[in-house]
This record gives sequence, structure tokens and C-alpha cells, in this order.
Amino acid sequence: MFAEERRQQILQHLRVAGKVTVDELSARFGVSAPTIRADLSFLEKQGLLRRTHGGALPVESTLYEPPYSVREMKNLPEKRAIARVAATLVQDEETVLLDAGTTTFEIALQLKQRRGLKVVTNSLAIALEMMERKDMEVVLLGGSVHPARRATLGELVLHALDVIYVDHAFLSFNGVDARAGYTSVDFEAAAVKRKMMQHARQVVVVADHAKLGQVAFARVAPAHSAHVLVVDDGAPAEMLKAFEEQGVRVLTAPII
Repeated sequence: MFAEERRQQILQHLRVAGKVTVDELSARFGVSAPTIRADLSFLEKQGLLRRTHGGALPVESTLYEPPYSVREMKNLPEKRAIARVAATLVQDEETVLLDAGTTTFEIALQLKQRRGLKVVTNSLAIALEMMERKDMEVVLLGGSVHPARRATLGELVLHALDVIYVDHAFLSFNGVDARAGYTSVDFEAAAVKRKMMQHARQVVVVADHAKLGQVAFARVAPAHSAHVLVVDDGAPAEMLKAFEEQGVRVLTAPII
């Protein structure tokens, strides 16, 4: 078994078991303890698990989401690289939907270079940023304001989306996994993201490498529901291949 395949299976076992030990994994895969420790160190550097004494735990609970102020600084070079590539999918005079995420905010900054866009979003931060452009129309989806997310959610957002169709929808998720699909930490956010995906000609999921292989509480949609997945070049090749096998076009963003 190649190291990449073993590491993928370690992550899958960790998601099921909730925790793993070096001794257990060494026996399971028939390799030495130092080899398993090296695997765990590699996966921890990728942001895919958290090392403990003698083993590892998932990065976070399936219900955990850091505050926006914390998330916006995490993996910022990766997010900016992803945003540069994602923005190339949009032409002047198109309609774009951006959900409330820190990576989609970076996409918004890139899209300020386009002309004549109509931008739909439930992100307060994105709406404030994009409204500075005089040749763009910004549609803020009204609903219940969630300060920790700097976003609107709820039934009003869902109703507004019922009458909107866009060229491109850019979405971010708490978990992006080829088997579990795209997941969020709660049903309210999941419902909004699911409706957004249903109302776009092209659905683009953006995720830095730390999101890959993660599974959050509420399922939004299966992996094949996205047309494009944009990731940074730190993403494990075997994980990207699993998306491609489901018909998802994968674009890798080099970190400059």
C-alpha cells in the first residue's frame, strides 16, 4: 500500500472511530510505529487531524465553527490563491452569487476588477465591499442577521433565492469530502447553501486543503452537485482524484 492510500484510510478510520492510536494503526496497516507517526505528522501539517500523545483526534467537532474574525486570518495565502483562480471563471456583465465565507470574500475582492457584474450575496462583509463599485449592482439577501458569521440566514433568504438564477455560484463549506459531500455545521446554513446551488448555472465550491476530508454536522449536497472545485496546491492528490471521478472539474491554485 502506498503512503497516500494509507493516509487516506487513516482519515476515513478517524472519522468513523473519532480517535486513533499509533499502536492501533500500526497493527491495522502492518507498518512500524515511526511510519504511522510520520503519517500523522504529515496529515496534521495538512490541517486534516490533530496529534495527541500516542495518537490523533479529528481537527474539530462536527458542530464547531470558529468566529469569522478567526477564520478570515486562517490559511489566508491559500484563500487568496484560490480566489485568483476562481475569479477567472467570471466574465464582465455576468451574474454572480457569493455565499458568506472568508474565501468567498477574497473572491469578491478579485471580482472588483470586473465590469458590470450583478452580485447576489448573504454576506454583510461582501455587500459592503462590493457596493463601492459604481458599475456593479449588489443584491443583499435579507434575513436574520448572524453576527458571528456576518451573514443573513433563515426563511427570508430562502424565499428570496426562489426568484433568483445566476451564472455562477461560489460556495464554501465546513467540510468537503468526496464520500460525505459538502457539509455545514448547522441545518440553517445548510438550507441556504443548498438553495444557492440549485439556482446557478455553474456551481463552484472553493476550499483550502484543510477543509478536504472534513465532515461537518449537516449535509448540504453530494460531491457531484458541484461543477467545479477550486483548491490550493497543498491538497492531497488522492482526495482530488476522488472528486474528479465523480465528474467534478478540479482547479488547483498555486500559492504565490
